[in-house]
Amino acid sequence: MTGKRWQALAIGFGIALAAASAGAADGDLDPTFGDAGIARIEPDGVDTIALLPMRALELPDGKLLFSGAHHYLPPENPPFEPVVRGMLMRMNADGSVDTGFGNSTAPGVAVLPDLVPGTRIQSIDAMVRLADGSIVGTGSAIADAPTQGFVVKLGPDGVLDATFGSGGVVLFPDVGLHAVAVDAAGRIVVCGERVLEHFVNASTVIRLDAAGQPDASFGDAGSVSIGWSDASVSGYLADLALTPDGGIVVGGRFSAYGPGLDTDFAIAKLADDGTFDTAFGAGGWRVFHDEAGASTTNGIDRLALLADGRIVFAGYRGTGAGTRGAALGRLAADGSTDATFGNVATPGYLYVDAIPDAPSVDASALAIGADGKPVVALTYFSSSEDEQFLAFRATADGALDTGFAAQGIFSLALAPDGMPADVRSLAVQRDGRIVIAGRVMQAIDPPLTDMVVVRLLGASGDDTIFADGFDG
Repeated sequence: MTGKRWQALAIGFGIALAAASAGAADGDLDPTFGDAGIARIEPDGVDTIALLPMRALELPDGKLLFSGAHHYLPPENPPFEPVVRGMLMRMNADGSVDTGFGNSTAPGVAVLPDLVPGTRIQSIDAMVRLADGSIVGTGSAIADAPTQGFVVKLGPDGVLDATFGSGGVVLFPDVGLHAVAVDAAGRIVVCGERVLEHFVNASTVIRLDAAGQPDASFGDAGSVSIGWSDASVSGYLADLALTPDGGIVVGGRFSAYGPGLDTDFAIAKLADDGTFDTAFGAGGWRVFHDEAGASTTNGIDRLALLADGRIVFAGYRGTGAGTRGAALGRLAADGSTDATFGNVATPGYLYVDAIPDAPSVDASALAIGADGKPVVALTYFSSSEDEQFLAFRATADGALDTGFAAQGIFSLALAPDGMPADVRSLAVQRDGRIVIAGRVMQAIDPPLTDMVVVRLLGASGDDTIFADGFDG
């Protein structure tokens, strides 16, 4: 381990010791997890150069499961062209690697086979766990060939279920898929975008039956395209949630200002048969931004439903010339802006500008606790300072929760100077502790990137509402 890597661990350990000496507080590193709250999985640099966790969930026995991507660099490939395959990674409740899981030389990691020959990058971007312990995941195969979305079903051991689809896989040519959910009838719902032409994508929702076949009772042979206000302009769906009555809420962004131009928040609600729920928004959908602001760069990255049908969403909005900041909002069950949420000056919205000069900010994960408090993980790019693990928590009514971490914002520097780091997944455990996972690049030549999982102390509670693929 390099001196810089030891330095990063020492910093984290010092933070944990300081927290312990001052008395454990909400948002402090959990000293019972990993090394003083930080678990680091280092690639061997031969068969693995990086592990990227995209979703996280807690298993009934307290173990943690992550879906995402495994990176390998064949000797003949340029340094920045690794072969990337979908993966599951399992960790024990204390932050150690579960060495009894997996099929690769990386302990605790199950790497999927090549799902779409000819594509170089494949990742399980979202997953959900079924009652029998099996996993349904979705993602996209890209690079070196046309994009194909996929849905996979894996057994509890991480092996493809051959009874699902074709050998455990269902493919969707020219479609990118980003989110998945399974309804009470066992039907699988995914969303993303269908590539129509250059700069034009159609927001797409697809439903399969439990065996992986298109659900003919939904839309057009199992698929619904959302045109928003102009079907010739691009739409993109990033996340979805299912309502108790079989409805489907999807959110993302729409190029409201013209093809290839800036975007607004976009959200829609479909009925069980795939038609628009006309009681929601303007005939089943809504494209909008904060009318009190001037931003023309807006997007929903994650959303979650509350028990009363209200919708919490996390994403971004423009903050100035080429910069972006985090946005958290809440809508009423009918899709209208909930003015009881957020700041007085921006009813319906909470804006968090933790990195003021960031040209890129996205809400990579969202979870809502039993107390109704949203927790949001952020991934960003900064041109002036090193990137950190970053998350914030709001109160149930949309103010920054100053009792959490440092005045509501958790940040932790783990990368060596000048190296990128980002958070990709977040979950709230049943006991209220918060798990944050992402990647930290350690070296460029040879390229090496650690998977890092951080656990924070949090409010306790057994009735946590879990978004972002959490098992509940």
